[in-house]
Amino acid sequence: MARRMIRQPLWGVGLICGLLAVQVSLAAEPAADVLGQMEQAMADVKTVKTRFVQEKKMALFNHPLVTRGSIWVEPPEHLLWRVESPMQYALALDGSRVRQWDGETGKTTSLSMEGNPVFAAVTEQLNAWFGGRYGLLAHDYDVEQQVAAPATFVFVPKPTAPSAKMLKSVTVVFREDARYIASIRIDDRGGDVTTLTFTDTEINVPLDPKAWEL
Repeated sequence: MARRMIRQPLWGVGLICGLLAVQVSLAAEPAADVLGQMEQAMADVKTVKTRFVQEKKMALFNHPLVTRGSIWVEPPEHLLWRVESPMQYALALDGSRVRQWDGETGKTTSLSMEGNPVFAAVTEQLNAWFGGRYGLLAHDYDVEQQVAAPATFVFVPKPTAPSAKMLKSVTVVFREDARYIASIRIDDRGGDVTTLTFTDTEINVPLDPKAWEL
């Protein structure tokens, strides 16, 4: 059960890192304006490197599942999600190719998105969040500012969005200086709640190109 839950990073990852290095206005504005500011603020971000703690509270279990690891992003095509504890697992997006590494078996599997429209759609969503392409999100999410300080935004999938079948809302909280994201909370329709807290975030630092190869 634990292994299965750890290996469900796509939507969690897809809703995280595009907001890691954004400065936004704290004034109440229409969703399109807010998303436009986010996208503009991300324009000069070439790489993101951060550590995370993920706590997943499941409706059917009393104790949360806690995982730790790191995330690397190099928009628009490269993303690495690495779980370091309690198990080892990695997911890498490299253009049209997806690779997964299993720390227990040491095996790496590869999947092409060509001819796989469902996975291609998920990847497009990931690139929107991770690469700061927030104009794409305006089609699928309504966004409102919930708290001014620290800046807190709530993203709610529109009824017609594919993510609406799984997600109720995504709450993004920025640090006090409004420069980096501090945490993100994902509420899904099954009653599970996933909270990710980010630390040691670095912007525009060199990333080893071999990392995408797993």
